[in-house]
Amino acid sequence: MPSYLSELIEQIRVADALDIGIVTLLIYVGLVWLRHRSTQSLGVVIVLLAALYVLAGWLEMYLTTMVFQYGIIAVIFSIIVIFQQDIRHGIERLVSSRWLRQSKHDSADSGIIDTIVETVAVLARDQIGALIVFPGREPLTRHVRGGVLVDAEISEPLLLSIFHPKSPGHDGAVLIEDSRIQQLSLHLPLSSNLMKVQGSGTRHTAALGLSECCDALVVVVSEERGTITIAHNGELTELDPAGLAQRLEQFLASKTVTSDLRGESGWDRWYMRIAAFSLAILLWFLFAYQTATLQRTIIVPIEYRNLAEDWVVAEPRSSYAEVTLVGSDKAFKILDVSAIAVSLELKDIQLGTPKRLSTEQALTNVPSELSVNEIVPRWVNVVVRQK
Repeated sequence: MPSYLSELIEQIRVADALDIGIVTLLIYVGLVWLRHRSTQSLGVVIVLLAALYVLAGWLEMYLTTMVFQYGIIAVIFSIIVIFQQDIRHGIERLVSSRWLRQSKHDSADSGIIDTIVETVAVLARDQIGALIVFPGREPLTRHVRGGVLVDAEISEPLLLSIFHPKSPGHDGAVLIEDSRIQQLSLHLPLSSNLMKVQGSGTRHTAALGLSECCDALVVVVSEERGTITIAHNGELTELDPAGLAQRLEQFLASKTVTSDLRGESGWDRWYMRIAAFSLAILLWFLFAYQTATLQRTIIVPIEYRNLAEDWVVAEPRSSYAEVTLVGSDKAFKILDVSAIAVSLELKDIQLGTPKRLSTEQALTNVPSELSVNEIVPRWVNVVVRQK
């Protein structure tokens, strides 16, 4: 076992380590997306297709393998068309991550949160329906319609007047961003998850629909029951005023101080990182690391360098050499045959005096992962004369 490990370490290049690191990052991002319901269906399809392709290669199912090889572009195009919403959502989440940009949001002070909670409590007590949207990092523009721009300070009388049953915009949602009322009378997308909104009204369906599309938090006041509910990450949670204040503080603070892996603890993130690294190592062993030794013979040109301007190599002279290389299949895949040559140095040769030169020592641009087993001719006798 120690000898196997030492051999493995010797064969790993810097490029291999970088290769594993990039694949680990891609798998980790994929696992993060798959934790959210909006991308689980896409992930299941990709995993099933990958498993089927590996199984077809392992069992030597030539027809299935050929279908994958020739139909991969069509499969990728079909996945993009069918799951375009999931892919777009994932890209928006990545673009809005804290690693790619700094957050422009400031966490609201306790006074503003208290004003919002007190207003919501009054609305719930009087059984007046309300929808209040607090955006996260991901953009809302694509998901909402309508809306009237107000850009007003947050106050209890203003919020109560907006949601008054006789107000023209009481059925729409209010957008609160940067500690101000930015818009009112917004229309939100409706959720198709009837199980979660069972027994609830249109406001709850709209709040759940927006939370399924992005990372916004939506506060809902039920007109029929006088209850307070929040929709976040595709889930509906009923709260009392004290619980609402706590959730608002956590959500508004999370936009500036926490990571984009919503609702995940530090241990969850480490588990996913370890899983991504382990899967990348497994893929590297399956598809990149190969212990089988191959032997191949290539034809390379023989060139003569630094010959005096009025001298030429006398005929007959060797123009090509057969080089037999030994190494792994992975090393041969990255081999650039056109770059290899036998470059003979003629700077110190004497006119008319034969000189015996080693072709193996003059062989250039052979990767370190490959070794020279044989070269024909091994020696070249060179005689130069004047033009």
